[in-house]
Amino acid sequence: MPAAIATDGNIDLFASHREVAWHGLGTVFQEEVTDYKRMLVLAGLSGWNIHEAPLGVLNDNETQILSPEWAVSAKAVVANINGTTRVLGVTGDRYEIVQNEDAFSFLQSLRDGAVWETAGALKSGRVVFGSMALDREVILDPSGVADKVTSYLLVHTSHDGSTGVAGGVTPVRVVCANTLNVALGNIKQTFKMRHTTNVPTRMAQEAALWRQANTYMDAFETEAQELFATKVADKAFFDIVADLFPKPEKDVKGALSKWEKRQELFSQAWKGAPNAGIRGTAWGVFNALTEANQWGRNVRKGDKGAENFNAAGAGFDIPTNTFRATALARAKALV
Repeated sequence: MPAAIATDGNIDLFASHREVAWHGLGTVFQEEVTDYKRMLVLAGLSGWNIHEAPLGVLNDNETQILSPEWAVSAKAVVANINGTTRVLGVTGDRYEIVQNEDAFSFLQSLRDGAVWETAGALKSGRVVFGSMALDREVILDPSGVADKVTSYLLVHTSHDGSTGVAGGVTPVRVVCANTLNVALGNIKQTFKMRHTTNVPTRMAQEAALWRQANTYMDAFETEAQELFATKVADKAFFDIVADLFPKPEKDVKGALSKWEKRQELFSQAWKGAPNAGIRGTAWGVFNALTEANQWGRNVRKGDKGAENFNAAGAGFDIPTNTFRATALARAKALV
């Protein structure tokens, strides 16, 4: 399955701290990076000079050759990616450009001193993302299974109008790299701002609110500890799976085969090695549900499948996040 990571010639527009990503692409760096400008350089995202140009057919010098009458209010969004001009999308006249530097500077302002973890581009540069590791860990049963959850701050934005500036806090269970981000009560966990003229003001307002990221992780740890202390039999887990994904009454378009594969995926997540230390607990229920759903999310062939898979793993995919909320509710009902 392709990784959907954008390229600049033979260079992957992606960088990762210390460890090779699952797709094996990009630059791996060893030093701790706390400066967003350095992170942009490592990932090939620096100095794109994203700007608008008249819509039409553009040559290498961005000279307008043809602009249809119906497109008078539309603009092409153009970037200079390491010396190569690339048209990233078409937007309306209310669209406000957010440079890569602005998005990354915003994320860094949320937590001074945090270390950059990853950064990259997808969809030929139309979407960029970055993450910073927070100096906060949740360790369940430290003298036993020592199940560790680390937390990250994420940001992503598009240059084609498909998404705004979005992101938030994402806890990740280290043993299986399972993203666990969920909404906890009234505690704010995500942010999203549209590409309109007031986006700089919104980003400044969000930065002021998000300096208390530990508030979310405090609540997450409390719930995780409670789930871990709750014992759950195998039958209770499979009852939840059966309720969420009932067996189809008719085998239409391979529905039965798809259902059987889904059942096997959830069984493996519950009984597999990554869940060994926490199986038999409500925490294990939550993790098995979210892990199976995450790794089974749109892993079809093609860039769209890879893009959805990446988005699910990073915490940017709405259907995946909705399922995580459902999984948490089911696990909490067992307490």
